[in-house]
Amino acid sequence: MQSALRELHRWRLPLGIWAILSVLAGVAGPFGTLEALAPVPRLAYWTGIVGLSVCLGVLAVRLSSGLSGWRGAVARLGFSFVLALAIHGINAAVFLGWGGWRDLAYIVGLVALVTVLVEAAARLLQPVRAPRETTAPPPSPADAFQRRLPLDKRGPLIRIEAQDHYLLVVTEAGQALILLRLADAESELEGAGGLRVHRSHWISIRHARGHRRNGSRDLIEMSDGAAIPVSRSCKPAARAAGLL
Repeated sequence: MQSALRELHRWRLPLGIWAILSVLAGVAGPFGTLEALAPVPRLAYWTGIVGLSVCLGVLAVRLSSGLSGWRGAVARLGFSFVLALAIHGINAAVFLGWGGWRDLAYIVGLVALVTVLVEAAARLLQPVRAPRETTAPPPSPADAFQRRLPLDKRGPLIRIEAQDHYLLVVTEAGQALILLRLADAESELEGAGGLRVHRSHWISIRHARGHRRNGSRDLIEMSDGAAIPVSRSCKPAARAAGLL
């Protein structure tokens, strides 16, 4: 049942076109049919012609849907030639004196012209495709973290220091306090070229300017002049990073 309803929905537009054009052509009687045929035969004639055109048109679109550019246009012109032959046969049966190569050439040219005009109109009315959107690369960890800082303090990170429930973030543009745990900042900045060297300190490796000892304590001298202590548990990682 559902498949039948889907098929009916698919044919709703072609059936509507068939009905409207059949009535219009039956009343107007184009191409000399107004004088040649009575109203009822004329309506029957155009109902058959339009119905045949719609059926072949739908078939042409479906069979040429996988073709693009000029291949699709050539395929639809081929179907228009088949339609012209069918109309030529109908005309030969309906109208006295119709037949021969001249009439065939006339109907083939007429149908081909209509096909070309419809193809051109369809391309002109086709909405312009928007340029394909390119997916922007995700921001780097450091860039994403920068969004937490005031605009005037955003810049390359130098170090981060935990102060109670806040973090003192030091960048090349200045300092700012933000409400965040150091563990969360460390997680956000994974892969940003930094290292946690103390339970209260995270540093950018490229801003480390040297190492010195103060008694038993190891200190990392940073580019902003701060001396950051290295805890015992963090020494292996600091040593592996070349800081000690």
